[in-house]
This record gives sequence, C-alpha cells and structure tokens, in this order.
Amino acid sequence: MDNKKLDSVTKLRSTSPRRVIERSPFPTEIIEFKGMRFLIADTPHEITIRPYIEHLLRNNVKVLVGVCGVKHSLAPFHDANIEVKELRFAEGTLPDESLRRHWFRILIANKSENPDGCIAVYCNSGLGRAALLVAIALIELGMGYETAVNVIRSKRRGAITEAQFNFLKTYRAEAGMAEQKFVNCGMQ
Repeated sequence: MDNKKLDSVTKLRSTSPRRVIERSPFPTEIIEFKGMRFLIADTPHEITIRPYIEHLLRNNVKVLVGVCGVKHSLAPFHDANIEVKELRFAEGTLPDESLRRHWFRILIANKSENPDGCIAVYCNSGLGRAALLVAIALIELGMGYETAVNVIRSKRRGAITEAQFNFLKTYRAEAGMAEQKFVNCGMQ
C-alpha cells in the first residue's frame, strides 16, 4: 500500500466514531431480595456456552428462563442439570398477564425446590425483557419500582427501556409473593 492510501486509511480510522462495547458472555452479578436470587443475562451462544454454564453453576442456577427464541443447544444445560424454560414475548412488548402468571409459578416452584438457588433470565442483550421480568419479580416481593430499576441498572447498565419503566411505574403486585410463605426455604 502506498503512503497516500495508507494516510487515507489512517485518517478514516482516526476520524470514524468507534464504539467498543466490552461485554461479558456471562450473566451479571446476583440480584438478591427477600431470599430470592436472580441473574440477568444475554442469550447464550455456542461459542461461550461452556463458560456460561460454569458461571451459572457457580451461582447455583437450576433454572434458566429465556424470553427470546432459543439459539443454542439445550443439551449442555440439561447435562449440567439446568432446566431451560421459555417465556417468549416479542422485543419491545410487555409481558401479558398469562406470561406473568407463568413467571410467578416458575419463581415459586424454584424457591420451593431449590431454596438457596438462583434463577437466570436471558434475552438478546439482557437489557430489556429479561431485566423487566426480574423487576416485576422484585416488585412482587415488595420492592418499590424505582428501587428495583436502580438495583437492576447497577448490575446491568442501560437496562429497562422508557416504555418498560412507565409500565413498572403503574404495575401493582398481583401474585401476592411478598406475603407468600414458603415451606422450608427460609423466605420470610
């Protein structure tokens, strides 16, 4: 490459806005409230699936909930004794009542069967739908919506869209999980 071409390439690289996003293939730090534990994650990918599963196991995850289409093999999760459940709803939409009830059943079952366990939830980026389901769970457990959003954003910067925030602002606990007494699981 001659110097003229090299200079134009260098100039292009130096003047082009470069956005570098460092992303871990692993779920975030644990969010814990009233004895329930959550991890919010990106969609697992074949290339990162082994370390992803190892991270889940280190955090005692027995249930992985996907809210977007499964793009990975389920076999490694089953081999690791992690149950994968789908609660699919479209990006940019809100979970309907039926989906929320299913989510509550998953939470209650996991807490009863795995009292010290953690539930991991993933969507494409781990910023929208997965974060929204965790926020709903935290509100159900008695946390205020602003606190729930702030806690989630402290672990997943950029989580919760404006539309989701407005939904959470008017959301009222409907499953009675804050009053729920779990047998032998230490949730008070």
